[in-house]
Amino acid sequence: MKVTIQLILAFLTMGVSVSGDCDAGHGKTTCITEDLLQMLMRVNKLGVPIQETKKRIAFLAFVKGYPTTSINVIKFEDVKTNIGNHYNPTTGVFTAPRNGLYVLSCMIMAYRATSVNFEWRKNDALFSYGFVDKTNSGSHSQTQIFELAKGDRIYIKSRASSQKLQGDLHSYFNGYVLQ
Repeated sequence: MKVTIQLILAFLTMGVSVSGDCDAGHGKTTCITEDLLQMLMRVNKLGVPIQETKKRIAFLAFVKGYPTTSINVIKFEDVKTNIGNHYNPTTGVFTAPRNGLYVLSCMIMAYRATSVNFEWRKNDALFSYGFVDKTNSGSHSQTQIFELAKGDRIYIKSRASSQKLQGDLHSYFNGYVLQ
């Protein structure tokens, strides 16, 4: 048991720094005790430091129903995850809250035997194209890696009107910050 505790403490102190200033006068016996308590509160059960929620960025949203497109932004209104609230389901736009490397993906499924033409946009400029062939419930998925600056906007836009999308947990748009 003693060896296990020593190994855990050794592992924890390798990955987490301990600050040198504390106030040991509030019922704490020493600064080391207070530092250890603070360190343990920042570590999960597996010994991995816990990230603060405000630093995490991720979203996942689906198309609702079976919308018919116009030449406009595709709105993924059924939001399942939106850590940081940087995806806006009303506009269909993800806005980068900080500089970083982001991974964004989509899967577009056509309703029955229709085709769907779409494109990725970064700050209103064309980034890439996507196409779903005219097959029975055909789909197309893409994953893009973007180097974004704070305030950059990413969205998916339909390239043609009168295209019908398969919604209800089939067509989605998601992303997260990589670093």
